[in-house]
Amino acid sequence: MVKLAGKLSGVKRLAVLLLLALAGCSRPEPRFSLDNARVHVQMLAGTIGSRAVGTPENARAREYLIDQLRLYGYDVRVQETDARRPELGATAHVFNIIAVKSGEERAALGLVSHYDSSPDAPGAADDGLGVAVSLEAARVLAARSGRRHSILVLMTDGEEAGLMGAAGLVTDREVTDRLQAYLNVEATGNGRPALLFESGPGSSWLLKPWARSAPHPRGVSYAIEIYKRLPNDTDFSILKRQDIPGLNFAAIGDSYAYHTARDAADRVPDRLLQETGETIVETAIALDALDARTRDITDQTTYFDIGRVAAVSWGSVLSWIVAAAALVCGLLAWFKTLGTSIRLLGLWRWIFDVLWTLVGAAIVGAAMVGATWALREARTVYHPWYAYPGRLFLLLLAIGCLAGWVTSRAGALLPSRAHGARHPVFVWTVALPLWIALAGLVAAVAPAAGYLWTLPLLFAGVGLLVVPVANVHAVRLISVVVLAVSGTLWLRDAYELLHFLVALLGRLPILTPVWLYAALMLAAGAMVVPPFVSAVAATRPLVRPMLGTALLLAAVAIAGGFAYAAPAYTYAQPQRRAARIFVEPNASTATFEVASQEPGLDLEAGAPGGWYRATDTARGSVPWPRFALPFVWRTTAPSPGAPPAAVTAFTVTPVDAGSEVSMTVVPQAPGLSVIFVAPEGLTPVRSNLPGLVQRGRWRAVYTAVPAAGVTWTASFKRGAEAALPSATAILLSPRMPGGSGWQSLPSWLPQEHAVWHVETMWVLR
Repeated sequence: MVKLAGKLSGVKRLAVLLLLALAGCSRPEPRFSLDNARVHVQMLAGTIGSRAVGTPENARAREYLIDQLRLYGYDVRVQETDARRPELGATAHVFNIIAVKSGEERAALGLVSHYDSSPDAPGAADDGLGVAVSLEAARVLAARSGRRHSILVLMTDGEEAGLMGAAGLVTDREVTDRLQAYLNVEATGNGRPALLFESGPGSSWLLKPWARSAPHPRGVSYAIEIYKRLPNDTDFSILKRQDIPGLNFAAIGDSYAYHTARDAADRVPDRLLQETGETIVETAIALDALDARTRDITDQTTYFDIGRVAAVSWGSVLSWIVAAAALVCGLLAWFKTLGTSIRLLGLWRWIFDVLWTLVGAAIVGAAMVGATWALREARTVYHPWYAYPGRLFLLLLAIGCLAGWVTSRAGALLPSRAHGARHPVFVWTVALPLWIALAGLVAAVAPAAGYLWTLPLLFAGVGLLVVPVANVHAVRLISVVVLAVSGTLWLRDAYELLHFLVALLGRLPILTPVWLYAALMLAAGAMVVPPFVSAVAATRPLVRPMLGTALLLAAVAIAGGFAYAAPAYTYAQPQRRAARIFVEPNASTATFEVASQEPGLDLEAGAPGGWYRATDTARGSVPWPRFALPFVWRTTAPSPGAPPAAVTAFTVTPVDAGSEVSMTVVPQAPGLSVIFVAPEGLTPVRSNLPGLVQRGRWRAVYTAVPAAGVTWTASFKRGAEAALPSATAILLSPRMPGGSGWQSLPSWLPQEHAVWHVETMWVLR
């Protein structure tokens, strides 16, 4: 009995050990926590607020992030450096956060974001979203067992000051040696989707794990072609110069708040945080299973998602194969449909119908442009659609349909001999040559966007080649298939792009051309309307066509009324405006300027008087910058006071072959920038700060001047000694003295439907 009891107790111990082992094996994998990410966004954008480089808020955010990363088990250090970008003539004092969690290999996968914000914004989305996602993803990845690669969490400073943090980061030896691939998370909006819009050099192998593993894939390679033609950059632009593969994600919805006071924590939706975080985590996990040292020789890759459910990607070789196949099949299909169409209609009737179709398309385009122009002329602002662009788009859609319908009905009034047989094959004889031309052009000029044209063309070409095109039902069936392909590729993307463009153009210094939105809608229509018409157009005369005319007229009237009644700007979709002050040394007055995209000047009580419309550059002892915005007003008012910095040392010293200038500026407030300006006509032979010639004068910019100050030292050739004492410094503050609130805005700047970018410049002698 004793022996049996001993055996039983041994069995029990074994059972307990097995249960413990099974419990350990069944421990759930860590998951992305929306609650954690929300806490990070609230801390950064709510509790701390705007975190411009060089400010106490920036330092407070840095301390919070370091504490969190150490809590998750990362080894954290701060790279404090004077980052330089000679091509901009700029230097910035930045503090980059570099956190490492070692894996089985030294090679590391990176999570990249920037923790500073624009001085004009709390930075909830830009880039509180990216930091929160990176921080929570860092926690999840650190808690996973059996990681193959090390994890590098890189949170840069000074991104909003010209990507200066990233410029400093790539000088760090450990980062450049260990980082093999990375995911950068940015934001140009506060809403969905979080779009994969750019891939770095040799990044094709990164796209496949994203396409297979991301639970909410949203990405389009055509965005590469748009992005590289815009005046925008992210840290990704600096990192990809190191030939490190990477993927660049950004939230693009609700872009009205970007770089404004409206970019608050409560404007970042939970769904955006959750989807972005889960996509980053799952993509990183999938990448960890691969060899991060992989490099592709092909840089150009096509990728896109299908309804945010699945995604596909392929390389440049397959892109060219698809393009070639589409062009060949499309051309053969056109010959086939052309022969059938001419047999059904006759040559002259076919030619007449083609010309009538082209006239109709021109009328549709003219009607849409005319409606946009009329809406602008009927209002007191140049962008009456800004706050509610959907109303304008509905108006353009309604009036385009009406114009096309009226043109087609006008054709019914022509003599009977001009009427051909109604057959859907005719539509393809007009659409295919257009698609062939567009597909060939885009594939050659913008290959990352080529799939938008080559895929519909390939499906149409192959389908029309394999069916009897004289058969109405066969052509309709193929048209439905092509419509499904074109609609999937074009409809949602066109909708999102239209809304993104409205907000984007609202912050660019231009008046939006009245033809722009019509052109984009027509581009999408050229790929969607032909298969739709071919699929649904009647082959017999309509019974009551006037009913269609009446319905379309009513739609135009209703949409036009809603578009006209919509407010141009609201609190949530505010007008972007700018104000600044130029202050000369020891002057009792200063130059004030206010600028915007709209012609009105609606300042509040207490504003300086004497404003006039300015079309030239403000004059001063140094060349002042000129507002690029189209409407600028200027006046003179009492000086805002002494500058919050001083030149504490200035020397001109003879040296071999010339003279050396040394100037030291010490600030009395944080977050200031200094621009050192050389005398007119002189360029340094050597300078401790990079600079370049702008507006006729050599200048070097130093951002986030530390409390100890900054010294500029430059050498000039012999013969410049007499002019060197006129070397100047300009102090720049992103605030206005005497203002209120965290932005320090004067009370006379209206804020209900407007957001402001303000700055004050002092000349220091």
